[in-house]
Amino acid sequence: MAGEFTYRDAGVDIDAMNRALTQIKESVHRTFTPAVLTELGAFAGCMRLETVGYQEPVLVASIDGVGTKVRVARMMNSYKVLGHDVVTHGVNDLLVQAARPLLFLDYLAMAKLEPEALIQVVEGAAEACQAHGIALIGGETAEMPDVYLPGELDVAGCIIGIAERAQIPTPARVDVGDAVIGIASNGLHTNGYSLARKVLFELANLRLDEYLPEVGMMLGDALLLPHRSYFHAVYPLLDTGAIHAMAHITGGGLYENIPRVLPSDMRVTIDRRSWEVPPLFRLIQQHGNVSDAEMFRVFNMGIGFVLIVARERASEILDALQRVGEAAWLLGEVQRGPREVQII
Repeated sequence: MAGEFTYRDAGVDIDAMNRALTQIKESVHRTFTPAVLTELGAFAGCMRLETVGYQEPVLVASIDGVGTKVRVARMMNSYKVLGHDVVTHGVNDLLVQAARPLLFLDYLAMAKLEPEALIQVVEGAAEACQAHGIALIGGETAEMPDVYLPGELDVAGCIIGIAERAQIPTPARVDVGDAVIGIASNGLHTNGYSLARKVLFELANLRLDEYLPEVGMMLGDALLLPHRSYFHAVYPLLDTGAIHAMAHITGGGLYENIPRVLPSDMRVTIDRRSWEVPPLFRLIQQHGNVSDAEMFRVFNMGIGFVLIVARERASEILDALQRVGEAAWLLGEVQRGPREVQII
């Protein structure tokens, strides 16, 4: 008679998972506030909702992942940035709706548990949560042999925040003549990595440890720069009443993200000369012979967040952003026309 067959024999090691979860508890607990009502490991996380100061509080939720940036992290054996990125991506998405983030749930999946990868991802997420006053109240680590290829992993997360209904931007607030302001990204953030990897590694035959003089760092470091958060710079400006709409420039670039916040009869025209596209994007375009239209549809091209503001308040908002250290530019304006973006 054959010996007993266990879950570990099938590829899932519950004991190793429990040991890894024990190691991340301290990082997670650092994000807890008195509003958190459950411990790590509960069937569902509970958090008391504080609505003092809100006239009509609205819960705002978003879920997203970090895409194939995980492949670069795997190649570099460096995973902390993935946890950071999945939080800040969500923070920016909530910011578009004028929401302050409250809590976060992470999801990490792989074929076979790798404790060090799990620990790094959660540490990165916990640090980003602490920086924004977010409670990391739970998550899921899935070990799924035969679903994920050996050595692959996936990172995603759900974020929930709160907003004052009267502050949530709507397309109805956007008007012809409004100014469009762009705030700098620091790289690819979490979008366009499939194209970037194809061009840089396969077509250009570049190495991760190859120093790029035009970029000022090694390729691997440039590709793993963390996704920037715009919360601390932008959220305080919401009380000015000058901001009519916002857009987080993620997958789809300027062409597809800005129209999501426009009325059906208005377009945005952007002057391509308003800012200098960072050298990493130019390198991808050059080595891949990628058209301008494709580049602006796939990548953020150096603009990570966009504000649409009252024309007469544009200088005020630009000055406020620059005072807190943001690189920001007047990109263009809102015009009458079909809902689209024109880059000229």
